[in-house]
Formats: sequence, C-alpha cells, structure tokens
Amino acid sequence: MRMHAVLAALLASASLHALAAPNDNCQMQISNTVIDYGQVTRAELLGRQVSPTAFALGKQTMTLSVNCRQPALMTIYFRGAAGDGNAYRFGNAGNFALNLSLAQLDGKRVKLGNVSVTGQQPDNMAETAVLSPGIGIVPVQDERTVKGSSFSVQVEIDTKVSGTASRVADRTTWRSSGSFELVEN
Repeated sequence: MRMHAVLAALLASASLHALAAPNDNCQMQISNTVIDYGQVTRAELLGRQVSPTAFALGKQTMTLSVNCRQPALMTIYFRGAAGDGNAYRFGNAGNFALNLSLAQLDGKRVKLGNVSVTGQQPDNMAETAVLSPGIGIVPVQDERTVKGSSFSVQVEIDTKVSGTASRVADRTTWRSSGSFELVEN
C-alpha cells in the first residue's frame, strides 16, 4: 500500500445479497456478494476525478440469476439506502449506481422495463436499465412483461465518492449494503 505523509488510506466495500422466501417457486443468486474496492489514498482518488466534486472508485460487475420451477413473471428490486438521484448511498462518502444489461430469459435476449409497482405495465423499455431506489426491473419482450423459468442479467456497480468525504485524517472505512429482492407475480 502506498501512503503519503499526511494522507490516510480509505477502505471501501459494498455488501449485496439476494432475498427470496425459501419455499417460493423461484430462487435468486448473485455471483459475488461482496464488492471490495480495497485501500485507496486521496492521491489515487485525485487521479480518478469524474466531476468537480466526485471521484470514481471504479466499476465492478456481477451476474444476478433467477431459476423457477414453474414459469413466472419476475420483478427485481434493490433494497438499500437511497442516495442522490438514481443511486444508493455509499456510507457517508458517496453513491453507487446499479446498471443492468445483457438480460436473458430462458436463453433468449430480452429488454428490461422499469416499474414502480409490481404487476404494472413497464415503461422505459431498453437493452439496459438503471435499478433505482423504489423502482423494479422486469424482463420485457414485444413491449410487455413475459413469464419465464430462467432469468439472468449482468449488474454493473459504479461507485463514486465526494471530494469532501475523501479528506480524512486517519484510516477510514466506507461501507454500504443492500439486497436484491425478487417478487413473483
């Protein structure tokens, strides 16, 4: 680890989990439950500036998959502390966004639609989607939700911290957590 004379190391990690009732028709899994950004110095963060007030910790990916005994309509939510805009809070230091892409239902590519209430007609149907606080994602084909037995999607976690939060006097750990939730309908 590189340390600069008066700068402290910043440790950052996020913990993500999948929730589904054990007796449900469908089971959900994620490929990586812990995203660890490791130790970063303020000098390293300065090289990752993405705006006048924010620094990127980086993007990491995981795969979320759902397998059902019987075909079902599936809605995926993420439950975590809401941050700014379409993001979730990352400790007291920043935000992380969840960007979804490469969705497949029963082995075929599908689009993703946003819903604010499970069972409603989706809007913003596209190949990619942001999983925002309070908003669910559903698989879509021909402008409507579709049932399936096997669903998978790539999740990209994009984490940024504020410039003011990165000014620390001692070793500081930033953590965040949340859970993916599957609702069958």
